[in-house]
Amino acid sequence: MHGAGSAEQPAKAGLLGTIDRFVSYIENAFVFIAAIFIFIMMFFLSAEVLGRKIFNAPIPGAIDWVEVWMGTFAFLGAAYCQRLGGHVRMDMLVGRFRGVTLWWSEFIAVTIGFIYVVIIVIHSYGHFLRAVNFGDSTIDIQLLTWPSKLMVPVAMSLLAVRLLLNMWGYARLALDPSKQPVAVPIRKTAEDIAREEIEQSLGHDADTLNSNNKN
Repeated sequence: MHGAGSAEQPAKAGLLGTIDRFVSYIENAFVFIAAIFIFIMMFFLSAEVLGRKIFNAPIPGAIDWVEVWMGTFAFLGAAYCQRLGGHVRMDMLVGRFRGVTLWWSEFIAVTIGFIYVVIIVIHSYGHFLRAVNFGDSTIDIQLLTWPSKLMVPVAMSLLAVRLLLNMWGYARLALDPSKQPVAVPIRKTAEDIAREEIEQSLGHDADTLNSNNKN
């Protein structure tokens, strides 16, 4: 399993680069919203625990609130993670490929993922409609569940768009491997990952540290 990062987006990447940058803004906004809900839930659960333990006054329907909030941070970051190549993947076979073979294998894998995500979008939207029509709510304080269920088809639709861009990017590279990667996550070796972790932990460039040590 290898880490990955987003491809550099050259200024003249054409239509694919333009669309990729636009979709990236939406993905960043979704992640920001998810982060806000995580932040709110952290204080909410802390208040609930303190109120229950210290004042014997738990917040009514705390589990219900967590249930309806969970859809935000569980799904809104999926497309962003795909853009960065952050999803867990096993590539013992694909990791041995190079050039055109690698790009076509990645294209096929992403295409399969796209089909699967589209199926999730269709069925999750059906669950959302049923929740609206039947007035589905939580058990304790009767919170409506449709806003949370709407998060799934919305987030998965954005992921489907990201996968389409990946397919476009991989097909572009498969047809012409000399082109610069655009709109595809770039796989990193174990050495690259270790170097980045050293730089992040020490706040210095690894090459600079190595040259200083040699001197």
